Amino acid sequence: MSKFFFIPIIILLISGCSYKPILTSKQHDFKFENISYEGNNEINNTIEESLIKKSKGKKKYNIDFSSNLLKEIFSSDAKGDPTIYKLRINVTYAVKDKGQIILENNISKQKTYNNINDKFELSKYEDNIIYNLSENISSEIMLSVSSLSE
Repeated sequence: MSKFFFIPIIILLISGCSYKPILTSKQHDFKFENISYEGNNEINNTIEESLIKKSKGKKKYNIDFSSNLLKEIFSSDAKGDPTIYKLRINVTYAVKDKGQIILENNISKQKTYNNINDKFELSKYEDNIIYNLSENISSEIMLSVSSLSE
């Protein structure tokens, strides 16, 4: 009897709880009016698109950023062929309000990954890593700027 009593209560408790992502549902009360950048085009375009998509609000900021991509061999086998690569993205940015710099920061993200014999697959995998790291960097930029406007 007690088993039949606890099962509906547990189901009611579980269904009453809800999961809400904090960062994706947050509405930012600022937008980037002018975005200027230099460096790697693939990284810059991903960051710019993400910043424009995520920033909608009344307060207007300008942002300048510079990106750098570094790919290096992390480990190699006995023949000297690379087995593990390390990909690092560095982004330095400055947020301006009315011509004054209100925030300057440097973000560095890296990823190590195994070599793939098929060079086309390796290139696609690296493009995916670059995209994901760039998205993470843009999220960190949004988080740092949103802490200014609160």
